[in-house]
Amino acid sequence: MADFLRLIAILLSMFKGLGLQRRFLWAVGLLTAADLLFLGLRVIITGSGRYWFVPENLALAWLSLGFAWLLVRNLKKQRWLSWQNLGLTALWLLFLPNTWYVLTDFIHVYPNGEISQLFDIMLIWLLTLTGFILGITNLFIIHRQLLARRGLLNSWLFIEGAILVSSFAVYVGRDLRWNSWDIIANPSGLLFNVSDQIVDPFGSQRTLNITLLFFILINVVYGAFWIFTYQPKRR
Repeated sequence: MADFLRLIAILLSMFKGLGLQRRFLWAVGLLTAADLLFLGLRVIITGSGRYWFVPENLALAWLSLGFAWLLVRNLKKQRWLSWQNLGLTALWLLFLPNTWYVLTDFIHVYPNGEISQLFDIMLIWLLTLTGFILGITNLFIIHRQLLARRGLLNSWLFIEGAILVSSFAVYVGRDLRWNSWDIIANPSGLLFNVSDQIVDPFGSQRTLNITLLFFILINVVYGAFWIFTYQPKRR
């Protein structure tokens, strides 16, 4: 865990002011390219498209960081409650769950006779590592903006809300098989499908279990990172 946190701390230290540094993009881009290379090698060796979802999940995770970056940059010019920044916040929150969802892709890893199971574990591990780095980066840069504007308590309440929404969205994606695009492509169908869970969140044991499990996991990882890196300003 310490090495993982140190890696993220080093990557985030490459931020300057409100902009993403080129070295950060190169670093996370390297992880993304390595994962795609593993996938390409697997397709060449096996002729199987079993893990076709990897590029899509990586793209969705990167989109969340893109919206966070646009939001932070736009906050220099407009207040948070402007319709542009509210829209960017909504888009950021919409794609944020994809950074954590990738962990559930380990469900696809099992002995299949196509290639070494260890190869598949490494493929999905790279996907998960990249997703979690993007997710923690997302939370951190938005959290920093909230902290400067809304104080410690309110900023943490917002982050906890974002983590809770993300955790529920992981359940919606894995069990109900909806994704972020469906909020735009089929909002009524999505709302109808999840309405029971929203109205009665304690009615489904599985919904509660998955949401709570990811809520605790993300909080532990992000909380450990925050403790490891955050330095309050000295007066």
